[in-house]
Amino acid sequence: MPGLRPSKRRHRVHADVELKLIPVMSLLVVLVPMLLQTAVFQKVAAISMSLPSADEVRYLEEPTPEELARSVTVAMTDEGFVVASGDETLERVPLTAEGGYDFEALAAALARVKRSFPGQEALVLLVEDAVRYEDVVHAMDRARPHFPDVSLADRVQAPVEE
Repeated sequence: MPGLRPSKRRHRVHADVELKLIPVMSLLVVLVPMLLQTAVFQKVAAISMSLPSADEVRYLEEPTPEELARSVTVAMTDEGFVVASGDETLERVPLTAEGGYDFEALAAALARVKRSFPGQEALVLLVEDAVRYEDVVHAMDRARPHFPDVSLADRVQAPVEE
């Protein structure tokens, strides 16, 4: 039997290997700015609202008739905005010809109402169920320059008599 050849593993050739990082660095220099330019950055906005706790709600007092008469409310309906104080309707802002809410007219109406109620800082926004969230946020944004304390409420419908 002829003898076996010696394994190549026994005879290792030691060569100095030099890593060339320049092509990798060039690739990164091109890719990183391109990825940053194509990245989508999203702006996150929040509406700060403070609601009373359940314990505080139990001890809230009924508003007096004078307080109700001085309060300002804006109702968002399927016909537009209704600005009221107590039982009195102060302004009506109908929908636009396209069927959307007229937020510029609302801002002008609230500016006129603010002149009638200069000490009033609070406004209650009454919203019907069919109103879109985006429209509610736009209405709150238009009201804040005139009435900084904007509260959000569900619109209470009168019961239908049979």
